[in-house]
Amino acid sequence: MRFVDYKCEDCEEISEIVIRDNDDAEIKCGKCGNNRMIKVFAPVSFSGGSSDEYSSGSSSCGSCSGGDCSSCSR
Repeated sequence: MRFVDYKCEDCEEISEIVIRDNDDAEIKCGKCGNNRMIKVFAPVSFSGGSSDEYSSGSSSCGSCSGGDCSSCSR
């Protein structure tokens, strides 16, 4: 079983759908009922690690002043 985000091509609603290995059901929009859904690929973030390289939600490496990494070598 896995969770996949789909976007409706008509109303642009994004829905998280549970997909089972043997599930052949047609995917429909929960808002408008349309079956014209496209899979949305979201970036993967890592959390819980000690490396600043994989920090989730952080735009700063932690070594730069003011959180601005534009002059950082990282």
